[in-house]
Amino acid sequence: MRHFLFEFITGGGLSGQALPETLVREGEIMMQTLLNELIEAGYSDISLTRDKRLGSCEAKAKQYIVQESLEEELHNYINESDIAWLIAPETDDCLAKLAEEFIRNGKIFIGSSPRAIRIAASKLLTSRLLSEANINIVDTRTLGDDIPVSQTGWVIKPDDGVGGEACYFINDKNRLTEIAAEYKYNNFVVQPFIHGRHMSMSLLVYDDDVRLLSCNEQYVVFKDDVVSLSAIGVNECLFLKDKMMALATSIVSNISGFAGYIGVDMIEVDNELILLEINPRFTTAYAGLSKSLGCNMTKIILDTFLEKELPDIDLTAAVPIRINI
Repeated sequence: MRHFLFEFITGGGLSGQALPETLVREGEIMMQTLLNELIEAGYSDISLTRDKRLGSCEAKAKQYIVQESLEEELHNYINESDIAWLIAPETDDCLAKLAEEFIRNGKIFIGSSPRAIRIAASKLLTSRLLSEANINIVDTRTLGDDIPVSQTGWVIKPDDGVGGEACYFINDKNRLTEIAAEYKYNNFVVQPFIHGRHMSMSLLVYDDDVRLLSCNEQYVVFKDDVVSLSAIGVNECLFLKDKMMALATSIVSNISGFAGYIGVDMIEVDNELILLEINPRFTTAYAGLSKSLGCNMTKIILDTFLEKELPDIDLTAAVPIRINI
């Protein structure tokens, strides 16, 4: 069985552009996790692409070094594989367009439908859709149109941003008004800042059914108004697993087409969960799942797509794993 793994940031997707250090670091973590676990599961026919600026990775896999653009070659790499794995950012419709190409040219694509990706990629659209379904989600508005009421400040970010990209905390309303005028046409959204514990959950979804894989703590840093993620505590918040599972079920019930791994960010306030955003792709927390659960999560995801059935996941014996970013 031939596997093709494409991690956009490290795999040449930004040829000719700057390589953001944080995104490279997170991309390497996710790519190496998938690659190592495929090898551990007994698969040896694995190929991937690598940006020439990063060099080869230390693993037993066929590596295509990307010198310039890989658009012409990508569909061939996909077509030659039996299983295609994709890790890419939602920004500028990148993930959805790549998913369309993987579905069009591949045999088995491990990922969500382009429609589900496009809904989740937009924080504004996700907020509108799920709030209509009475799901507790942060008030999200287009920056420049309106400012939500807040006594604790605001967060602004790109509507389709990833990894804390261009995410800022603004405490002064006058300054926010000035920034809103500047960023009005830059696809930014504004949300009220919520004091609470930053959390996320990792999910395995297939055929509009879902399994909870982990309940995570997010360690968020505020420095010079910039919001960034410094670490993730995989399965450090198991005391909220029932509430997280209920939220996961509600999300999948209202947005069809998710498949494979997805991540969900949220804030916990007084033991209640407020949804922030959905990441319809692999996230950095994935790197700690197998160790936390005592299994090979990549093999479990692959078997789900091959057998077309979700497995039972038991979090009873899960152990906390810290991932520093």
